[in-house]
Amino acid sequence: MANREPANSADTDDSYVQQHETITSSVRIAAILRPVMANHTIITAMLPGSSHFFNTAFLEMDLDKGMLVIDELKPNTGHDLLINAQRVTLQTMHEGVEINFTTKLKSASSENGIALYQLEFPQSIRYLQRRTSFRVPVSGADRIDVVIHARNEQMYCGELSDISLGGMCIRFPKKLASAFANDTEVNQCHIKLPNKQDIKCAFKICHSIVNDASNCVHIGGHFERLDKAQSRAIERFVIEQQRENRKKMQR
Repeated sequence: MANREPANSADTDDSYVQQHETITSSVRIAAILRPVMANHTIITAMLPGSSHFFNTAFLEMDLDKGMLVIDELKPNTGHDLLINAQRVTLQTMHEGVEINFTTKLKSASSENGIALYQLEFPQSIRYLQRRTSFRVPVSGADRIDVVIHARNEQMYCGELSDISLGGMCIRFPKKLASAFANDTEVNQCHIKLPNKQDIKCAFKICHSIVNDASNCVHIGGHFERLDKAQSRAIERFVIEQQRENRKKMQR
């Protein structure tokens, strides 16, 4: 089963089209998660009561047993938080699609000194197909600041969630949701990439999605009028980020 949600009315630009689905079919959920697991895609884990983000990966799933196994949380300070919270929200990007769900911890164990977590197989997942161009996810564990200089002369600082040559998604505290709710104007942004690579360009906000589990609001949009140097810098960062993401999940 899939419950479709209408795209935000601001999403009228052909370069940024999104479609939401809440998927409840366990067979379809498994079909979506299986290639994520096979490709060792990095998963961002968010825990109740914590503003930090952690990296993990899917290791195993079993529909008959109703369970999903994830790898140790990195950094490992997330271990005690997960044990205490008994719940986790997992989010990742796969082939331009955002996958997000919350589930319960069934048990924790270890193998060769590495923690493993058995979770309840999700009853539903939120599936957000947002673009045709590929965006690389940026883990909250590797904070990259983005500042939006809004037209009302306010400045809002958030964290880069994913990025491509065409646009990006930014995490902000949930309390800022109202500041972006009806913003469809072109704003100025400042992306503080590693190695002192700063991108200052125009950015058009296309949608905002509140995530109650992580107490965040995600702001998505696309770049306007990038020059050649800016395009090259973003393209290099995307390639480097893909490479680093693969390295992090190699044992």
